[in-house]
Amino acid sequence: MNKKIIFLDIDGTLFSPQIGGTPESALKAIELAKKARHKVFLCTGRSLAGATKYLHYPVDGFIFGAGSSVYVNGQHIYDNPLTKSQLKALTQPLEDLRIPYMLEAAAGVYGDEIGYGYIVDYYGGNTSDRAKREKIVLENNIYRFDYLSEEENIYKMCIFLQDLRLMKDLEDRLEEPFVLTVSAFEPKRQLHIAEITNGLEPKATGIQKVMDYFGLAREDTIGIGDSANDIPMLDYCGVAIAMGNASKVAKEHADFITKDILEDGIYHAFEQFHLMGE
Repeated sequence: MNKKIIFLDIDGTLFSPQIGGTPESALKAIELAKKARHKVFLCTGRSLAGATKYLHYPVDGFIFGAGSSVYVNGQHIYDNPLTKSQLKALTQPLEDLRIPYMLEAAAGVYGDEIGYGYIVDYYGGNTSDRAKREKIVLENNIYRFDYLSEEENIYKMCIFLQDLRLMKDLEDRLEEPFVLTVSAFEPKRQLHIAEITNGLEPKATGIQKVMDYFGLAREDTIGIGDSANDIPMLDYCGVAIAMGNASKVAKEHADFITKDILEDGIYHAFEQFHLMGE
């Protein structure tokens, strides 16, 4: 078979908040796909700072910030952060509506007091010890706003909603080309995590930069994701795979639905499409 480029989302696809990490079967699938000479990229809404624990994964590159920053074999081939004026226009309605949020930069992910507390719960693993959870979060470069430098480039904003009715209020105040997309769900607090991104720079933009770099066609791409922010990736790729735990809307854009993340979903998908060799 032709060698493929596989694009994997992180949250809900590789990372499970229930176990605070990646299932071993998913790591094994990536390892075997690489041995079979396929290329594997992580394609995430997270900024580089929010994904440092994945930098040691045996992959060929990364698409960060939902398409706004792209690395191939350690080379930074594309970079498009938010401008200062864009950032100001985006933060004002959040503060007016009192919506907790985080700013995602290359060096760190920074939250207001409530947003930081939410992210501690989401990324802090399955321990109930608050100090241990905060230690895990700090290891992932997640900080309070106090540590944010004015010189840092911001690639994406992340917000936290328990009342989805606020989404409509916020969407009414967002100016084009920015869009609001629910990207994850934290069941403990019944918390919806959503991203504010440049609608002209979806994950598909980052994938296109990778394909241009290698001079390959869309037919050779496979995208695997679980949420609404993965739809541009699923629509772009030659084969679109949704996780069994994916949102209903993401599944509607998939060619194949694999098993849940904690039921070896990545391994099952790789097996179904013969990506791990004979």
